[in-house]
Amino acid sequence: EILLKEGDGSLIPLAKKLGMSDAYISECKREPLEKVQTERGERVHPVYKMVDTCAAEFSAVTPYYYSTYEEEDEVLDREDNKNKVCVIGSGPIRIGQGIEFDYCTVHAVFSLKERGVTSIIINNNPETVSTDFDTADKLYFEPLRGEDVVNVLRKENPKGVIVQLGGQTAINLAKKIKDAGFDIIGSSVDSIDIAEDRNRFDVLLERLNIPRPKGHTAMVLEEAIAVSEEIGFPLLVRPSYVLGGRAMEILHNRTEFIEFVKYVLGISPDYPILIDQYVVGKEAEVDAICDGKEVFIPGIMEHIERAGIHSGDSTAVYPPFSLSPDVQRTMLEYTYKIAKALDIRGFINIQFAIDRNDRVYIIEANPRASRTVPFMSKATGIPLVNIATGVMLGESLRDLGLREGILRDPPYYSVKVPVFSFGKLIGVDPVMGPEMKSTGEVMGIDPIFEMALLKGLIASGIELNRNLGAIVSLSERDREEALPILKRLKNSKYAIYATSGTYEWLVSEDVNSTRISSIEEIEQLFKEHRIDFVLNTPTKGKDSNRFGFKLRRMAVEWQIPTLTAIDLADAITKALQVYPEGIDYNVFSLDEYHEMLPLLEDRILNLWR
Repeated sequence: EILLKEGDGSLIPLAKKLGMSDAYISECKREPLEKVQTERGERVHPVYKMVDTCAAEFSAVTPYYYSTYEEEDEVLDREDNKNKVCVIGSGPIRIGQGIEFDYCTVHAVFSLKERGVTSIIINNNPETVSTDFDTADKLYFEPLRGEDVVNVLRKENPKGVIVQLGGQTAINLAKKIKDAGFDIIGSSVDSIDIAEDRNRFDVLLERLNIPRPKGHTAMVLEEAIAVSEEIGFPLLVRPSYVLGGRAMEILHNRTEFIEFVKYVLGISPDYPILIDQYVVGKEAEVDAICDGKEVFIPGIMEHIERAGIHSGDSTAVYPPFSLSPDVQRTMLEYTYKIAKALDIRGFINIQFAIDRNDRVYIIEANPRASRTVPFMSKATGIPLVNIATGVMLGESLRDLGLREGILRDPPYYSVKVPVFSFGKLIGVDPVMGPEMKSTGEVMGIDPIFEMALLKGLIASGIELNRNLGAIVSLSERDREEALPILKRLKNSKYAIYATSGTYEWLVSEDVNSTRISSIEEIEQLFKEHRIDFVLNTPTKGKDSNRFGFKLRRMAVEWQIPTLTAIDLADAITKALQVYPEGIDYNVFSLDEYHEMLPLLEDRILNLWR
């Protein structure tokens, strides 16, 4: 109210000292943001203070700064320090964005230093390596908002800014940085906008003759219903401008569709909701580096779980374990076309859906590093961030010793397995779906795919073949597909404990199991350490009053792994048949392990016949 009455802008210095953003001052004064920024920019600027990393024992000289609205500026600079590049980090570590982008930021700094370029990081999470005081030449511990980032850039005046390595938070700042007069290093802001803007990207795909699942946007319920009738179920529905697939659902009928659309419109009334055809089939992705002329692809990652599971929660395998050569060639062709059409300079991540007729669709293209860059770097031994940073600085792939194409598949499999923290996320339903929930990932490597998967599962905390018991509760639509899985469990000497509906179905299929009828019976099985894992596919998720939700949450509290994806359960049970002796493989010497390989290979051939 005071700011509203004040007309000459004299209170802006005080407002800034009190921590008010330009946008908030604009709202209070009911004036355009541009006017407030002009008034503030003419006479009120932040200064930067050095963080005292020496506990006042002696003068600190660490280039580690934070902003404040005072008088004295403590930034150290040198006359020869003009070849500067700023890297924007990913901000607070949260689900959907975190340590993987910290890896990319840090390796970009290493790459800049190798090339004699002064590195500046803007980031604000104390739990990351990128905000260690000795990682970059200068660190600004600032919020990753347009105003704060631009203030730092005006202070430092770097020759360019890298936004590709800080996830969606950093890439969203590209336009504000460009509008402030600073150069984006790598892909242009227009290229980024085409990939990020649904309508512009659809136009590009149509021009390139690349298929994408049918989809439309809607602002009101009536529009959404009309879209659903045009496309048909199942549908993938989500609000626009989301990170990590938040508030995203796969819907199978009109009733649940209307209920969910009302919910989404309630939390995001000012933005359209996205309604897409859900392609039933496999999902795969690539991370690629393009220099504007050629495209280098380290490899294709195939997801074990079918399309519809968020890529951050999927169990990804490199090289692919079931994609046909034709499908892989199509994916490479589409990647080359899209990266070159967008004039990408640096990273691009493209996600694909492959239907049951092996038709390949584009789900999305992200003009930045993805969370799988560290995984692919380790799986291939190629320093992808170093190469991409060089490309962003103007070097070609040929300059860096690479050429267009894809690496030859290695003689081993690498499996990325997600890690979840449901025990600390009270009330979260541990169902895998389009909304990301994992908080980390681990990696298993082995010449045999099934063994690589088991290694990854062990590293993620899933221990199998200990108690030889599984609780099974399946929705009706998943039962027929799950039957081979349950028969494999019986062959692997597992006792099956089934909830009532699943039990009756198993009786009709002549599969022995033990009926369980209550949560109390399940808890007793957990107490007696009879259960290795729970296999549960929900009929209706997120309803805390339903039996399935209570089952999943109880499993979390007892630290029992819960599988909600049929495809992952299928892969795990096949792996258990390949390696029925158990998974204490560390007891074998390397020579003994290689002696076992022919036996394991025979088992695999028999399993897939």
